[in-house]
Amino acid sequence: MLIIVLLVFIVGSIAFIYQYKADIDDYQIYSDKSKADLISQTGRNVSEVAVEKRDYIFKPGASAFIENAKSQYIPNTVTYNAYNVFGYSISRRTGNPYLYQSQELSWSFIVTIILSFAVLLLSFDAISGEKESHTLSLMVSNSVSRLVLIAAKYISIIITCFLVVLPGFIVSLLIVIASGIVKTDAVILFEVSLFIVAQLFIIACIAALGLFCSVVSRSSNVSLLLCLTLWLVFLIFSPNLAVFAAENVFKIKDSETVQSEIESAKEAINNAAPEGSWAMNYGNPFYSKHELRAKNQTNLMNAEKQISDEWYNAQFKQYQKATLLTYLSPLSVFGLISESITANGYLRFRKNWDDLHIYQVQFLRWFKSIDANDPESPHWYNPFEGCSTSRLPVKVEEIPQYTEKMISMQHRMTYAAPGLLLLITYSFILFSVTAVLFNRYDVR
Repeated sequence: MLIIVLLVFIVGSIAFIYQYKADIDDYQIYSDKSKADLISQTGRNVSEVAVEKRDYIFKPGASAFIENAKSQYIPNTVTYNAYNVFGYSISRRTGNPYLYQSQELSWSFIVTIILSFAVLLLSFDAISGEKESHTLSLMVSNSVSRLVLIAAKYISIIITCFLVVLPGFIVSLLIVIASGIVKTDAVILFEVSLFIVAQLFIIACIAALGLFCSVVSRSSNVSLLLCLTLWLVFLIFSPNLAVFAAENVFKIKDSETVQSEIESAKEAINNAAPEGSWAMNYGNPFYSKHELRAKNQTNLMNAEKQISDEWYNAQFKQYQKATLLTYLSPLSVFGLISESITANGYLRFRKNWDDLHIYQVQFLRWFKSIDANDPESPHWYNPFEGCSTSRLPVKVEEIPQYTEKMISMQHRMTYAAPGLLLLITYSFILFSVTAVLFNRYDVR
């Protein structure tokens, strides 16, 4: 088992290094293009800078070798300008998106699949197997209490599994560090340390589950079958049931319905707009019809923003409700803890999504402050065109830039704490019930 786990860690680390380098190269291309586009804005007027739609793409996460949190399926591109944060999408930047259907061999995946299965293999016959071999009756005939005996078995399983997986953590971390793609800073050390602590909790929980199955079964075969059944329920059935329940109980609108509502709202606004609302004279900023055009464009943007934001918020709430349902599975809880520790996946996306809205307000405030001091501007704000606001040139270094701010260690602990407490609770309940049942267990 040690060799298998070690090989999986090594293969996973090497695969991560090659994939991460490819992702970083792709991101660097985007970054260089963004810088070139920014430099090209030198001398452009401030209105053009304000209305231009931009894409912010997240940099690949360096801690994905611990937990990638299915980042390949999480939106990583947000479109915005000074007036609005328009929406998000998934930018794969790859030649073949179908290659993303496989599961990365991250630490979290190895612990969730391989280690949890190994823990069950070590614990499923700890009691029932001893009974079949007639050694259990000899054990309980000694002066050692049954509680001490079951506790000793429990602790020995945890220690054994931890010692099996620890070399894998060490070798994997050394490979990743030696590659030079991940800096050994306080953040990585925090993530690695906390993850190792978290995997101790999941080992303890699964070990308690294995012992429970062993105590309630009269033979090791039945115990193994029960363990495998519960393992599959926690691994596959529970998460998929949560998704099914969320989609059917906490229903939200589909994209076609939302798009239809947006088109209907825009049509109603255009039909109610005063005559001349689409008139344009770009050479004359003070052309009177520009005010009508700016109001109409603003109304169109706000209508789409209201409908889209309601839909986005409904998606967020639906995901959060589905996440609460997955708390029934210790393996899913461990995945959420890992995501919190590394601040990847949904947590990272939401942090950027919320921060970009704050930045957008600041961006618009910066633009309006320049426009307000320009006597040659009529101050008719149009979110898509710069025909009725300031045309003063702007320097690149003056343009506000968005910079991603990672979730702090304190907040990560706040997000991870409920899951850790839940695993402790599950372990305590399972072991307590197991101890009570073992105290009444017929060893004959």
